[in-house]
Amino acid sequence: MKGNVPIAGLAPALCLSFALLATLGVTPPASAHHSWARYDADHVFTIEGMLTSVDFSNPHVIMHFMGAGEGETRTEWTMEMDPPTLLIRFGLKHDTFAAGMAVKITGVRARTGVPVMRALTIETQDGTIYRVSSRI
Repeated sequence: MKGNVPIAGLAPALCLSFALLATLGVTPPASAHHSWARYDADHVFTIEGMLTSVDFSNPHVIMHFMGAGEGETRTEWTMEMDPPTLLIRFGLKHDTFAAGMAVKITGVRARTGVPVMRALTIETQDGTIYRVSSRI
């Protein structure tokens, strides 16, 4: 029959195509996600402070605040949270938090000792506790 390609002739090309797609499908993207390895996840702590800035954008929501843990001096902290899409699923909006808000943050510190943390929950002055991590 004119115009028809025998199935046997397509087999090697199909096998190669499927092998290529399978390889691409299982290859992890390089540095596509921020790791929790930089944080001491075994030691959860709570810190109270005042938000100084809020960046509700990808890849992760970042907030800065002045605060102090128990027995510590006040210092400028950087707090990382999940991406905005996850926080929206948890009920947060881009304007849920704003500079000037007093907050109580529970999370984990950077292993290096720098004032950087990964937040798990944030409590506002009215007692509302917001989930800000998919890890809890």
